[in-house]
Amino acid sequence: MKILSIDEQIAGMAARWPDWKVTREDDRTAVWIGHLRPAKTTYRLRMFYRVPRLLERTTVKRVQPRVYVEQPQLQRKPGNPEGVLPHVYWVNGDPSQGEPCLCLFDPDHEWSICDQLAETIVPWTSTWLYWYEAWLVTNVWFGPARHEENFEDVGSKGLETETV
Repeated sequence: MKILSIDEQIAGMAARWPDWKVTREDDRTAVWIGHLRPAKTTYRLRMFYRVPRLLERTTVKRVQPRVYVEQPQLQRKPGNPEGVLPHVYWVNGDPSQGEPCLCLFDPDHEWSICDQLAETIVPWTSTWLYWYEAWLVTNVWFGPARHEENFEDVGSKGLETETV
């Protein structure tokens, strides 16, 4: 298996999702802005991805692309048994610090640095948004997912602060 470069990720996204606009940050980092409409609502999304260096000490959660919903703002439901906003990560695990990052980790379909973002993360984001819309109506998260508390990440809880 081959680790895909940022150029290969950019080309793959351009081929499959040509309406998504990309900004290349450096030789291994890019940010895409695009729209998805999985059900009733159209969402404006921001996807951040940095190809890890081979010598970096890292975990699956730390190397995964990060997807944020820019518009409309995700609704929070205090007191909901699934959580104020289920299946998201917060900066340093704190919902009061910044915007939520979608939890796209699924133990049955684990993402790797050898996968095309266009073929995995974008479709998984659409599925996440579909289940989110169902949660808004029913207060139950019906989609498959692994909760953060079941996800081992040595040395940190939640996402580290990072400029995105």
